[in-house]
Amino acid sequence: MATDGLAIERRDATLDVTVDHGDQNLFSVAMVNELSDEVRSAADEPGLRFVRLRSRGAVFCLGREGASREAPPPPRAVRAVAASIAGLNELLQTTPLVVVVEVQGDAAGFGAGLVGNADVAVAAQGARFSFPEILTGYAPTIVIGWLTRTVPRKRAFEMVATGAWVDGETALSDGLITEVVPGARLEARVDERITELAALDATALRDTKTFLSRTRAMDPASAAGASIDSLVLAVAGDGA
Repeated sequence: MATDGLAIERRDATLDVTVDHGDQNLFSVAMVNELSDEVRSAADEPGLRFVRLRSRGAVFCLGREGASREAPPPPRAVRAVAASIAGLNELLQTTPLVVVVEVQGDAAGFGAGLVGNADVAVAAQGARFSFPEILTGYAPTIVIGWLTRTVPRKRAFEMVATGAWVDGETALSDGLITEVVPGARLEARVDERITELAALDATALRDTKTFLSRTRAMDPASAAGASIDSLVLAVAGDGA
C-alpha cells in the first residue's frame, strides 16, 4: 500500500524512492515503516540491485514528524518509533542492495541519518547536514549508535553535541557523504554512479556489501579469518 509522501517504483535494477512530503520533507512513522518494508522486499526480488533515494523540493529531509518535547508520548510509543528508525538505519547498512542517496538540499536529523547510512551519497553543492536533536533537549543516542562507525569520533561528538550545520565539503572530509557536485549535475552524476556499479559482477558487488556489514563489529583477527572463508567460498565453491 502506498504511503502519502513516498513514491516508489521499480526501474530496471533499481528500487527508486522519491520523498515528497511538504516543505521540509519530514518522515512520518508510516513512511519509515514503508521504506523499510520496500527495501526488505526488494532484496529478495531477482534482478534488483540498487536502492535510489531522493527528494523533491528545496530540502532533502529535515527530520521526522512528531520530533518534539512539547507533548511527549507514552514510553511504549517512543520505543516503537525508536525501533522503527534504528531498524531502518540498520537495514540500509545490511541489505545486500547498494543504497544510493541523491541529496539536492539540506538534510537534518533523521534525514541526515538516511544519508549517513547509505553506501553512496552524492550531494549538491550548498547542501548542509546536521543532527539537531540535542537542541530539543535529547541526547541523540540513535544517531550515536551508528555515526561513530562512519565518521571519526571527535567529529561525531562535535556534530551531535552542538547540532551545528556542516557544509558538503566538511561532510565529505568526515566521510558522511561520498561526493559533492554542482546542483545541475546531481541527477546525471547519480545516474553515472549507478551505471558504473551496475557494470560490475552482480554477485561480487552483493558479496562486497554483505561482507562489509558482516564484519563491522568484528575484531581484526576475526575479520581476517572470515575474509579467508568468504574468499575460498567465492572462488572454489562449497566443496573447497
